[in-house]
Amino acid sequence: MLAKHIESCVKQNKKGVLATIIDKEGSSYRQVGAKSVILENGIIHGVLSGGCIEEDLTEHAKDVFLTKKPKKVFYDLKNDEDTPWGMGVGCNGAITIWLGLIDPLGNRMEAIKILKALNKQYDGIGPFFVGTVISCDYEEILPLNTFLPLENVHVEKKGIQENFRYSVNGKLVNTTIFIEKVDPIPNVVIFGSGQDAQAVVKQIKQLNWQVTVVDHRPGYLVEENFPSADQFQLVKRGEFPNTISFNHNTFIVLMTHHFENDLNYLKGLLQKSIPYIGLLGPKKRYSQLKERLRKEGITISEEVENRIYTPIGLDIGSETPEEIALSIAAEIMSRRNLASNNSLRYKETPIHR
Repeated sequence: MLAKHIESCVKQNKKGVLATIIDKEGSSYRQVGAKSVILENGIIHGVLSGGCIEEDLTEHAKDVFLTKKPKKVFYDLKNDEDTPWGMGVGCNGAITIWLGLIDPLGNRMEAIKILKALNKQYDGIGPFFVGTVISCDYEEILPLNTFLPLENVHVEKKGIQENFRYSVNGKLVNTTIFIEKVDPIPNVVIFGSGQDAQAVVKQIKQLNWQVTVVDHRPGYLVEENFPSADQFQLVKRGEFPNTISFNHNTFIVLMTHHFENDLNYLKGLLQKSIPYIGLLGPKKRYSQLKERLRKEGITISEEVENRIYTPIGLDIGSETPEEIALSIAAEIMSRRNLASNNSLRYKETPIHR
């Protein structure tokens, strides 16, 4: 979670270097837009490769710390037999990385602007575009590495865009900028706080997603049980947590182990526009839930039915709570990314779209 490391830099008035992949050719470990933060002590948060360029990247970052000027670095890994780090990567690709200084003392406004943009991922509203100035005809007006919010600017494409006209105080400046689309961070809402839910929360947080745990038992909703959860939502038995924001970026895990509780929560969730409702338990249990709903005059449409996944999780032979949690997280990621769930060995097209 890079935002918290940048926030730490801002709060402690410490410098950092934000490294971003701005271009690629062929295959690469991470895709365009991937980021890492390099601190002055050499510690790196986030990776841009499988570990093959990070050591060299910290050396380039030293130049940025020293000169306070951004730097563009190109790595050709298509034929890496003679690369200085000698890792034999063989990624069959090349990447261009932009290194920009985060300087809370020298340019606090810019550091805060970057932090706000990264934190905006957590509002769940939707994707947005930002730009980074790579070159400019008038650097005194628009310095290199300036972070540009592009909410009110027409964006034709992502990636490096030359001859981009940007207005600064009424003056149009010709720039080359790197434009990226930033997608919101998923919010997983888990109904139920049993021991198996603890494993799910832990697994989801390894993906740096947001997690909310819902239950009617205050003794279960404690940090001791869920130290990494972002939010707890205590509700009265039989009530639905209407204070939670449910949208296209919300993914549901129903695992209360209680039929009436699942029925109550499912009834409320059917009214929400959410892409995924995962329900723990066998198909027979879901049929019983539907029958109860039918007797109450509630029919699940085919469109909603397609968003309900039960038994929850991918078929990977899970048995333990940790294995089940992995299965659930993988299914949610697959649904979010509209992926096939198939082994990559059978994929004839490139891995990344």
